[in-house]
Amino acid sequence: MKATYEGYEGKKSSNFIDLPPVGAYIGEIQAAREAEQNGRPVVELFMEITEGEYANRFHEVYEDQKERFGDNVKYKGIFRLVPYMEGDEDWRRKVFEENLWAVEQSNPGYKWDWDEKKLKGKKVGISIRKRLYTYNGKDRETTEIGRLESIEEIKAGKVKPLKDRDNRETKSESADSTDGSNFTDVSTEVSVPW
Repeated sequence: MKATYEGYEGKKSSNFIDLPPVGAYIGEIQAAREAEQNGRPVVELFMEITEGEYANRFHEVYEDQKERFGDNVKYKGIFRLVPYMEGDEDWRRKVFEENLWAVEQSNPGYKWDWDEKKLKGKKVGISIRKRLYTYNGKDRETTEIGRLESIEEIKAGKVKPLKDRDNRETKSESADSTDGSNFTDVSTEVSVPW
């Protein structure tokens, strides 16, 4: 059998550009906006890694998926700050304050004043964790931004890996779900604001 090359054209590889792996990175807030999630106000931070091997990775993934799937893709580098509200559990206040502290420590002279638009352009550390989930009855994994860190702590190697976020269904849940009521929403991303 003789190989023939007629009728073939060069095409982009089907390999996807992967999200950054678990670890701590130096990044920047590209945009910020108020939003709502589960009836609560949130501040959505559109993040990007700015240094090292994975610099610009969230934008690269977005552009790669946009090229493959069209304009209906979601930006994966989003971190949501959930403000503490009266009556909330104490851990919510602690998480909110720790993430804002990281932004303030990474940007000398900056102090949070409840104006999310001033967050744009601020440098900050990004800690990425593994997220496990179930989709169409199969367990899968990805990575996501788990928290913000101070740049100083990242450079000093003081950031410990975050625990995985496990959103997988149990075997009994997936076996009982035929109507989609146990569907795990993995689309935590939103369209980019630029």
